[in-house]
Amino acid sequence: MGAGSPMRAVLWGAAALLLATIFLAPIFGFGRCLDSPDPEKSFCESYTASYAGLRVDVWPWAVVSAVIVVVTVVVAVRRHRRRRAERAASA
Repeated sequence: MGAGSPMRAVLWGAAALLLATIFLAPIFGFGRCLDSPDPEKSFCESYTASYAGLRVDVWPWAVVSAVIVVVTVVVAVRRHRRRRAERAASA
């Protein structure tokens, strides 16, 4: 697995996807309610958080993950085609 190999591109893509999941995937759900004698001051809220503790929604994670997958596939295919062309030229 040398420099410029398709497998190296896939490994970098997997590492980037793992980091995106740690920081952006909504894993934990939290919520709280505060009651008051005055009904107008009572409220409830809920949110999701990632492993990193950031408040997140599913859409940023989905978009970043899709971009990472597309870029990884494009780079891996391009490297594979270049390597195949080099082998054909040297044969």
